[in-house]
Parts: sequence; structure tokens; C-alpha cells
Amino acid sequence: MVMTEVLFLVVAALVAIYSWFQRNHSYWQRKGIPYVPPTPIIGNTKVVFKMENSFGMHISEIYNDPRLKDEAVVGIYSLNKPGLIIRDIELIKSILIKDFNRFHNRYGRADPHRDPLGYNNLFFVRDAHWKEIRTKLTPVFTSGKVKQMYTLMQEIGNDLELALKRHSEKSSGKFITEIKEICAQFSTDSIATIAFGIRANSLENPNAEFRNYGRELFAFTISRAKDFFVVFFLPKLVSLLRIQIFTQDFSHFLRSTIGHVMKEREQTGELRNDLIDVLVALRKEAAAEPSKPHYARNQDFLVAQAGVFFSAGFETSSSTMSFALYELAKHPEMQHRLRKEINEALLEGGGSLTYEKIQSLEYLAMVVDEVLRMYPVLPFLDREYESVQGQPDLNLKPFYDYTFENGTPVFIPIYALHHDPKYWTNPSQFDPERFSAANRKSIVAMAYQPFGSGPHNCIGSRIGLLQSKLGLVSLLKNHSVRNCGATMKHMKFDSKGFVLQADGGIHLEIVNDRLYEESAPSVP
Repeated sequence: MVMTEVLFLVVAALVAIYSWFQRNHSYWQRKGIPYVPPTPIIGNTKVVFKMENSFGMHISEIYNDPRLKDEAVVGIYSLNKPGLIIRDIELIKSILIKDFNRFHNRYGRADPHRDPLGYNNLFFVRDAHWKEIRTKLTPVFTSGKVKQMYTLMQEIGNDLELALKRHSEKSSGKFITEIKEICAQFSTDSIATIAFGIRANSLENPNAEFRNYGRELFAFTISRAKDFFVVFFLPKLVSLLRIQIFTQDFSHFLRSTIGHVMKEREQTGELRNDLIDVLVALRKEAAAEPSKPHYARNQDFLVAQAGVFFSAGFETSSSTMSFALYELAKHPEMQHRLRKEINEALLEGGGSLTYEKIQSLEYLAMVVDEVLRMYPVLPFLDREYESVQGQPDLNLKPFYDYTFENGTPVFIPIYALHHDPKYWTNPSQFDPERFSAANRKSIVAMAYQPFGSGPHNCIGSRIGLLQSKLGLVSLLKNHSVRNCGATMKHMKFDSKGFVLQADGGIHLEIVNDRLYEESAPSVP
């Protein structure tokens, strides 16, 4: 009798849960919005559970579904949570710019208790707190400040040249390598010096502390894939599932490192026009007015900004560089043209490029921009709708008779936009000419946004672009890249990554042909 009652209760509970999911899964149908039919309980996340694709890239697959090509939005479900994929360019502009006040928060979140560095950094912080932090950090990223950082970047560029020369000397002038690792060593060392005033020495020692922690942060194991999926698509579960973006080891390393550098900077009074200067100034600002609340009294807030600067800065540049070298190896004629432009500029500058000169290299800029079109580091943007008190909610008229509800997540499929033949001719073809001075004018603005658009765009885009350009210049100065037996013929992305990463890495042959050294005038 007892067993029968228990069985009845279990069955009743399962039926209730199933009915609840089914009710939620009929939301878009009831609202008259086109949608992708969900799988019971797991919604539209089946590809993630089967490890067939990341959910960020799956959003682009849905965008490209021919049955939905004329729709402005598409309804989806992250488990049972209804969300919208935005397809229409004008709606995307509305979300990111025109109606930013209603979409100013990301949908993704971090756990304030187990992951304070994730919770407090500029990427995830919310509401007025975000606006205030963004305003305080913006001075670090002006064109003037970035120009001042360039000299420090050049030192790391020289280190990259020396590291490549060492590799070449050990292997008779050419060697096969996973190119992303070399690019990551360069960008790690660059970020460490321009942001924190630290020589990380990853190019000299690939297992140096900074590089090891960066490698761990973006090593997309199944466990890490689960963490990032929850953060971006099931954010209400981050605390329950004890999710951490920054692991305990990484957080401890960063707290110790940044704390030491800030203390030293306060004692010496040294100014380097970097992120540490801003963090020190914020702490002084808080100390000057002890009676007023100030977020800078929380050391984790200060360390969190360093954390996002480090992680986003090195991943963006290293990915852009490695994907660029992959395409240049596939297109030797483009590589020849780029190296010719670089070499001529180096000969004119006596072996180095001024900030103004590297920014003036037209074909280099075209190559980098096209790489960012084909391989945007973050393949999607996420936002959350927020009602404004005293004002009617936004609706999707004239497309659909639907009014946004508070808390509705929206996703913008950047990768799909960058590959849509509606906006790009032969979008799967690598073609830097799209970004020539003449052709650039015809680009639809909202169809190209590797760093996002509007007030919430990437604050460090200038640094990321400059770092990528300098890295390519330093590598291609005396070395060419070629395909090898291990080079993938067609790019395949890691299904576990929330950012774009090549599945299995990018293996290329680097050849030391001494282009600049052979063409530079000899010194008597």
C-alpha cells in the first residue's frame, strides 16, 4: 500500500513537471511568434547536450534555417526559458542603440558569492553600476592612451621575433607548430605589460604563470563548456550549480598579482598610463571620502576589472592573429601582398613601425577586418529586456503583435550576420577587398560588428586591433606561414567553446625566409 502511494506521488510529480515544461514550451506559439519546435524538457539545447555544437553557434544555425529566412525574430527555449533570436537589422539596431536603456544588461550572469571576480567585472556588471564603471575605465582605452602603450607592445613584438628565431635555429629554418599557442604567448605578454606593468615572459617560457592560467581559463573541457552554457543561457542557475567563470586558483593568482602591483605603484608613485593607474586612482578616490559608499573599497571589484582585461584582451588578439595566419597560409598571394606592404614600411622605418605607420597600413587593416568578419571571437551577443517604470513596454509591431515581458533574453547571432549572403557576396570566401576604401562604404553597419555596437560595445577594441596588427607584423617580418599535413582543409570549430576556437588547433609550418633581414641595407 505504501509503495503504491509513493509510486503514485512520483508519477504525479513527473506528470506535473512535464506539464509545466510543456506549458512553457507553448509560450511562443501562444504569442504568435515563429519558433523552433523544442524537445521536451531540454528545449532547443539538444545539440549542446549531444556536444554537436556550442549553443552560441547553434543560434547562427537557427538564423540560417531556410524556413525562417523571412522572419524578423525566432523564438527558442533554453531548457524552459523562452528567448528570442533577432534576425532583422533594424531590430538589432534598436536593441543595441536606439532602445539601449531597455537592453543595457547582458542576460548572462556570474555568481556573486563563489565567483566575485566574474560578478564584479565590466562584462557582467549590471544597471547603473555598469555605467559608472564604464565611465571610470574609458580613459584607459582612448586613442591617446593606446598610442602611449604602443612602445610597450613593441618590446613584446621584439620578443616574438626573437622567440621565432630561436625556434628556427633549432630546426634548420622551419618548423611546424600550433600557431594559436605562439599567438597566445605574444598576447599574454603584451597584456601583462601594458595593463599591469609585468613582464610575463610567456614567449621565453611557455609554462610561465600568466600563460598557464590563461590556458586554463580558455581550455574548453566538457566541464568548462557546461559552466559557460549555464552562465550565458541559464544564468538563474549559476548559484545553484556553483558555477565559476574565474576558477579559485586563477582568482587567487590574480588577487595576489594585482594586489602586489597596486601596492608597489602606490608606494613608488610611478605612472604608466595603464589599467593599474586607474585602479589605484579609484582606491584613492574611495579613501578620500570614507563616509560615502564606493565600490573601490571592495578589492575584488578592482581585481575583477584586471581579470576581464586580461582574459578578453589575450583571447581576442590571439584568435584574430591565428585565424589570420590560417587564411594567409591558404592564400599565398594575399600573404605575399601583405608581407610586401609590411616590408616596405619596415625598410622606411629602419626595422620598426611607428604608431602612425602601423595604423596607416591599408592592406593589413583590410586583412584583420576580414578575419574578424569570418571569425568573430564572440559569435553572439546577449541582452535582457528590462521594463521602464511608467512607460509602456516595447512591442514588435509591425512584424508581430507581441509585447516584450520583463526579463526576456534576446540573442544576436553575430557569426550568422557576418556570413549572410544578403549582406556579403560569397561570405564563405576570405576576401580582404571587402574592406578596401571603396568597398567599405557599402557595408551594412549592423551586419558587421565584431566588437558589438552601441554603448555596450567592447571597450578594448582599439587595443585588440593594434595588438593583433603588431603581432602579425612581428611574425611576418622575417617568417612566412604555409600549410602542412596537419593543417585542417576546412575550418571546424570546437563545439565546447563559447568563443570561436579551432577544433584541435591550427597547425602551420613557419619558415624563416629572413625577408626583412635580406632586404634591409647592411650596416657598415
